[in-house]
Amino acid sequence: MSETKEKSQKTRVQDNSANDEIDLARLFGLLLDSKWLIVSVTALFMFIGVFYALMATPIYKADALIQIEEKSAGMPGLDSLGEMFATESEAVTEIELMKSRYVIGQAVDEVKLDVVATPKYFGSLGKFFARRYTRISKVSFNQPWLASFTSDSYAWGGEVINVASLTVPKGLEEKALTITYLGNNKFNLLLNEQHILTGTVNNIAQSATGDIKILITDLSANTGTEFLVTKRNRIEAIKDLQKSLSISEKGKQSGILYLAIEGPDKALAEKTLNAVNAAYLLQNVQRMSAEVQNSIDFLDQELPSIKDKLETAESLLNNYRLENESVDLSLETQSILEQIVVLDTRLHELSFKEAEIAQRFTKEHPSYVSLNKKKEELIAQKKQLSTSVKGLPETQQQILRLTRDVEVNQQIYLSLLNNVQQLKVAKAGTVGNVRIIDEAQVARLAVKPKKSLIVVLATLLGGMFSVAFVLIKAAFHRGVTNPQDFEDIGLTVYATIPVSDTQSKFLDKRKLKEKLSHKVGRKKLKVPEILVAKENPTDLAVEAIRSLRTSLHFAMLEAKNNIVMISGASPTVGKSFVSANLATVLAQAGQNILIIDADMRKGYVQKLFEQNAENGLSEYLIGDNDLSSSIKQTKIENLSVITRGKIPPNPSELLMGQRFTELLEQVKNQYDLIIIDTPPVLAVTDASIIGHQVGTSLMLARFNQSSLKEIAAAAHRFELNGVDIKGIIFNAVEKKASSYYGDYGYYNYEYK
Repeated sequence: MSETKEKSQKTRVQDNSANDEIDLARLFGLLLDSKWLIVSVTALFMFIGVFYALMATPIYKADALIQIEEKSAGMPGLDSLGEMFATESEAVTEIELMKSRYVIGQAVDEVKLDVVATPKYFGSLGKFFARRYTRISKVSFNQPWLASFTSDSYAWGGEVINVASLTVPKGLEEKALTITYLGNNKFNLLLNEQHILTGTVNNIAQSATGDIKILITDLSANTGTEFLVTKRNRIEAIKDLQKSLSISEKGKQSGILYLAIEGPDKALAEKTLNAVNAAYLLQNVQRMSAEVQNSIDFLDQELPSIKDKLETAESLLNNYRLENESVDLSLETQSILEQIVVLDTRLHELSFKEAEIAQRFTKEHPSYVSLNKKKEELIAQKKQLSTSVKGLPETQQQILRLTRDVEVNQQIYLSLLNNVQQLKVAKAGTVGNVRIIDEAQVARLAVKPKKSLIVVLATLLGGMFSVAFVLIKAAFHRGVTNPQDFEDIGLTVYATIPVSDTQSKFLDKRKLKEKLSHKVGRKKLKVPEILVAKENPTDLAVEAIRSLRTSLHFAMLEAKNNIVMISGASPTVGKSFVSANLATVLAQAGQNILIIDADMRKGYVQKLFEQNAENGLSEYLIGDNDLSSSIKQTKIENLSVITRGKIPPNPSELLMGQRFTELLEQVKNQYDLIIIDTPPVLAVTDASIIGHQVGTSLMLARFNQSSLKEIAAAAHRFELNGVDIKGIIFNAVEKKASSYYGDYGYYNYEYK
């Protein structure tokens, strides 16, 4: 026996483990059950996506291309040294220059981005109508059907305003002022509905205090239309343009810059980007011209000293020749002289280059380090030649030194003069190293919002949200929907009774009648209950109760008596419905049946059989009635009923008395089957008391309402009181896809 029990428990544990796995078919069924919710939510999200795509302000993109050419290193003749040590593209530097406040500020001033003037629209709906209106003439304005239901101050399309200048105190920056068109080119300027000034188009208007000035060059609208104008803080306007301006290099070290700017106004976006390009081009030319001028100034400072050195060297050479009677150089000395002159000239050139580089780089920069290395090499070569010179006669050495000084200074002086002339020519024709390849242009179609993508994403989001809602709701829902859950905790399911269509229609009609009677001011209308097994014997619920009759027959073969108790864990699970209809089905089959309403608190079996509650069970248990007076014959043949009687103060104590035991002893011999309808066991102890005296105890659970936890608690309560629950009746089962597609869809089978 213990071995069998252990094997059964092991099997049950394995089954529970299997049930812990995700049942994809059941999940699919859950979604199928909520298909209309999912479809509705998805459709709602799709509609919101479509609405947003239509109402959102379209954003257009203007783009342009600029080429950054490599610039010279500075002074002519010294470019090669800079090229040798170029480490990276200038694009990164130029991008930062282009985004500088200096350049962007000029563009803001040029396009007047610090003054924002727009018509006053009726929210997003007004902008929607305005975008779709094509202006036919200067005096044509959109007048949709909605305009007749709104204020005349709203613009609907075709209105034009151009504010050339606006001056306000610092405290009014970033605050919207209202312009009201009065007709005949006149307007009012208001702040918080307070009049500031009245002006005319193409004339500067100012306030009485003179601190607010405005010039409007174009204004077209219906009389009464309002516009909103704001004087922006210049720094904030610059920051906004810096954020909206996108600059990137096309390719690595290509020197080609791609510029783009986005905005709701096509013309303004194009105009703004062209202004940025023009401002950058101008500063580039100015910067290049300034660099050339710096080089010219540097050379002009050096020329006088070089000329003085040349004249001094020539004078010394001539004097020495006169003193030594024109000593000539030998061929060997002449060769050494030429080499020394070349080295000194190159050293002087490097000195000039060092002076220029020192203004741009530190001594650790690769260009500076390389220049010093080159100087060291030339100095080393010069030292070698100096060693050769020491071997010459004293006269030759002196002539060599003097001649060298003359030739070196002469070459340096001529080179600097030539460089100055070249730089002056270069300055006169300075064009900068920037070239605009493509002027700013705006594409015909908006880049944002991507309407099709928004609709698709909104639809997907709606689908995912609704599916997640259904799954989360199912995860947190405690009501049992699968009969197998009962068997997993060791309770046999004797029958699954579907929702009765007849009962549902009756309840709907009753609610409607009660609602109507309440509306007309009458007292609450009392509608009699119906007995489904009598009203509609072919109802699916009745068919299921007939199956329960068969199961009950075999379950009672070993029972100690012919008394059946039907209880439940909680109220409103349908105990009285099942008890009354089961009794009716048994009576219709020819059995002599007695149904006892043992719920002496809230029992309503008497309503189902059209009887009075008085002279029932409570009166008998108290001793006011005998048994024959308590048993009432119903309109159904072979079916008698003992109603609950008047509500006593102590139902549990009455059930524990001897008279209840005597009652059962008498009736079990008079009837083929006795059915006792009891109150819920978790609410009161009545069912536990009655359970001791019956042969078969059944517990009722309601589909999607009774939780597995409360069913287990009720079963445990019965077990503690020594009552053996034979099985479960699963009532009001709805035909759901989650059950059909689950592992135990057979509970939903029907035969027609």
